[in-house]
Parts: sequence; C-alpha cells; structure tokens
Amino acid sequence: FSLSRLHGRRSRQRRLPAKRWRRSLTMEEPDELLFPLSAISHYAFCPRRCALIHLERSWTENFFTASGREVHAVVDAGAGECRGERRTARSLRLISKKLGITGISDVVEFVRDDDVGTTVLHWPGKWMPYPVEYKWGTAKNEEPYRRQLCAQAMCLEERFGIAVPEGALYLAATKHRTRVLLDETLRAATRETCRAIRMLLEKGETPPPTFGPQCKQCSLVEECRPKIIASHRSVHIWLEKEIENATQK
Repeated sequence: FSLSRLHGRRSRQRRLPAKRWRRSLTMEEPDELLFPLSAISHYAFCPRRCALIHLERSWTENFFTASGREVHAVVDAGAGECRGERRTARSLRLISKKLGITGISDVVEFVRDDDVGTTVLHWPGKWMPYPVEYKWGTAKNEEPYRRQLCAQAMCLEERFGIAVPEGALYLAATKHRTRVLLDETLRAATRETCRAIRMLLEKGETPPPTFGPQCKQCSLVEECRPKIIASHRSVHIWLEKEIENATQK
C-alpha cells in the first residue's frame, strides 16, 4: 500500500521511505501565521520556555532533548507499514486553521473501521486515524505531551471530517505505550493552550520566570536563569511596596 498519494505522489512500492511522506497532508502550504505543533508542549511545560524558543530562537541541548531527538530520528527514519487491518504512516504534515497550528506527526495509524471510519484514498473500506506521539520523558510529566497529541488528533479531524476519540503516547524512557482518551477536558485545555501561545507570540514579550522543580530538566535553564531573575524580581517588588508604604505615611 502507499500513503504517498495523500501527498499527491504515485508509487507502486509497498513500503516507502519516510521522506516521501513529508509533504502537506492537506495539499496546502502552511500559512505564515500558523505556529508549530511543538510549541504546545513547550508552553504547557513552561510559557517562558516557549517564548525563549519561539520568540528569541534560543536552543540548548541537554540529556533530555538529545534523547528525544534520537527517538524522533529513529521514528522518522522508518517506513510505512501495512499489517492486516492497520496501516502506519510516519512524518505526515498536519495543519489546523481552527487552532492555528502546523507540524509533522510522529506516527499516524489508520485502523480499519467500516462503521465509524472514513474513506482514505483508494483503500478498501473505511479507516479511523489514530495518532501516536513518541517522547523520551516519563509518565510523571506527560500533560504537555497529551495536549500535543490532542492537537494532532484535532488536525486529523479537520482533515478527514470525522471524530478522533483517542490516540497514544509512547514513552521511550520506559518503553511504554499509553492509550489517551481525547475527552472534552483535554480538548478544552489544548484549545486554551493554543490561544495562550497565539497571544504570547502576538505580544512578542518573554514572560518572567517561575522557578520550580521542572527547571532542573529544562535545557534552557542557563539562558533562562530562573532562580536569579526570580530572586531579583522579588527584591524589586519588595522595594516597590516599601516605597509605596513610605509615601502613604
């Protein structure tokens, strides 16, 4: 089988290299106002990190980002697969004008479901898209990944015109695949995150840091300097209050 025709290409090969599937799933060029899917997990992890990456173009590798990059490289290097009632596509271009996002999926599995599925290309029967997001992290902090997965599902819904009720997270650190129900609570959080990112990018200002346990895992901790800046900010706020109190006496 071939998913390459989703991108406007023909092929007689049963298995295709991933690079043949990197063109737009929607056959549209992404609008310059769309922001990348990755910004969703960045913002859900920390708004300041999102701004440093997408506004200031800062990036530094650490163990976690390097491990994640290796995981995605392995996934992207794979080929499409056809196993009975399940067909797997890698590195598909996704876009949602409603959410204002665009990006590349890790894996989208198409599962045969003649009851609630949709027509895909020339394939017999109907198929249900099932996004799978690959991450290096652990289940302790998977909420950013869940929102990014949900956004991918909403892109697929917009493309195929059917509901995508669930997907999966594959955490490479534990080699565990977890089913994620894409309920309204998660969808609302995902939409709100997208709105917040849009406001952040339009405002063009990097928010101040909030020092916390998550900072130890962040690759941008040196650029961010959360402990130092947060401390200076606290002193500045204290001085403002002291001056205000003194002028009121």
